[in-house]
Amino acid sequence: MKQQALDYAHQHKAQNLADLVELLKIPCISTDPQHKADIAAGAQWVADTCRRIGLNNVEIMPTRLHPVVYADWLQADAPFTLLIYGHYDVQPVDPIDLWHTPPFEPTVKGDDIFARGASDDKGQFFTVLKAVEAYLQGAGKLPINVKVLIEGEEEIGSPSIQDFLTQHREKFAADAIVICDHPMLAPEVPMMMYAVRGDAHIEVTVRGPAHDLHSGTFGGVVENPFNVLVRMLAQLQDPVTHRILVPGFYDTVRPIAEAETAMIVGNPFVSDAILQAATGALQTTGEEGYSTAERMSVRPTLEIHGMPGGFTGNGTKTVIPSIARAKISTRLVPDQDPYHVRELVADYLRKIAPPGVEVSVQFHGASYPVVVDYTLPAYQAANRAYQEVYGREAVMMRGGGSLPIMHYFKTILNVPIVMMGLGLPDDNLHAPNEKFHLPNFYRGIETMIHYFAFLA
Repeated sequence: MKQQALDYAHQHKAQNLADLVELLKIPCISTDPQHKADIAAGAQWVADTCRRIGLNNVEIMPTRLHPVVYADWLQADAPFTLLIYGHYDVQPVDPIDLWHTPPFEPTVKGDDIFARGASDDKGQFFTVLKAVEAYLQGAGKLPINVKVLIEGEEEIGSPSIQDFLTQHREKFAADAIVICDHPMLAPEVPMMMYAVRGDAHIEVTVRGPAHDLHSGTFGGVVENPFNVLVRMLAQLQDPVTHRILVPGFYDTVRPIAEAETAMIVGNPFVSDAILQAATGALQTTGEEGYSTAERMSVRPTLEIHGMPGGFTGNGTKTVIPSIARAKISTRLVPDQDPYHVRELVADYLRKIAPPGVEVSVQFHGASYPVVVDYTLPAYQAANRAYQEVYGREAVMMRGGGSLPIMHYFKTILNVPIVMMGLGLPDDNLHAPNEKFHLPNFYRGIETMIHYFAFLA
């Protein structure tokens, strides 16, 4: 059965690429209400594809925001059921002028296909569906039962998924969940994540004068909200140690066992030189007392992402703005509660605000950190599948990013979560010129074919 599926995948490489191109053409930007029709079109395309490849009980299930696509095939001889997760929504394309090719006109250059969503996450979840197709169309059946959950809100924090999963807990019951939505370390070096960091997003606003003022007439006699904001933001982090100065921020950080620390620090694929080459940064830096690998995965962070307000056009405008804002996020590790941490940050910002201004804080998305057990059989089966295709075991790593749905899967469905990745570190996720390495697409399908067989 497995060989029939592998043969089918090899014989249909051109069709698999053509199907991926069609999926990538749909501008499923979940954060923009103007793309509501495109979100619907993306869900419909995924549902139609599930039917075409032979899955049963295909539904487009509404949520309070964007729909979920469900499908299943529950006729296997083996009792094992795998839930396949992915997301069809994508990030905005700004800044559009930095794209070399139109973001929704997929373009193949050499071994890469360029398009928004190519790697995050359309190309990656599509490899799993293509493995399902290879079995159903090439062998007539799967070695395991499968269920499919492809959502349209991941890029905005999956705000509807907690209630949705709670409502449909029995429908999505499974023995394990596979998520294909992260990079490998290199084209020949597979990587499996066993943790993600949580996050909390905050927007702080400083209000000063009732309206913008002439800086010559009023400069030096009223507080400039931007000056105040910069002074406040500078008090969030120690400039030497890079420790976050918010009182209580580190109180619940879970200590890391020595054996795991040794594994993290000993990873040969995470080094200052590699990161400098990948990022173009002049040097790496971070929290004092921790290695680069630890800073990327098991330590919390606080970052400033933007400071809207005032005058930012060409030339000069000598204005004291009435309002200044900053967008901030934290990345959190077990056992930090994102809702508690954002309150700590908000309270600290209010406390350090000087007289003469009003400070308000708005909360945006938040998600919990999650660690899973990579010694479980479902993880080991995935590692065996990588060995079959890539000739080596996957490197085990904690991820630095966040995946909100992980917490919901863990707490609501309570089954093992397996994170497999097929992207590359230079895929430009969330940035212009996003791409997917096509050899990873084809080999990813093979990997998933082996994975299904090892789970049976």
